[in-house]
Amino acid sequence: MTTIDHFISQFDKALRTVFAPAQARRASPAVSELASPSDQTDKTTSARLMRINHAGEVCAQALYQ
Repeated sequence: MTTIDHFISQFDKALRTVFAPAQARRASPAVSELASPSDQTDKTTSARLMRINHAGEVCAQALYQ
């Protein structure tokens, strides 16, 4: 594989990692749970933690590539 082919391949993997839609492969086990954040502060904190988790996951995938 030439250098430009390798670059294109890696760029394609990066785009697929960052912009691919999330797809669940199984049902969520939390569907039956009613323990959701009760106030706006809890919801905001949960959203921030999930953003951090997602960013870490993308960085980990980049390291593995």
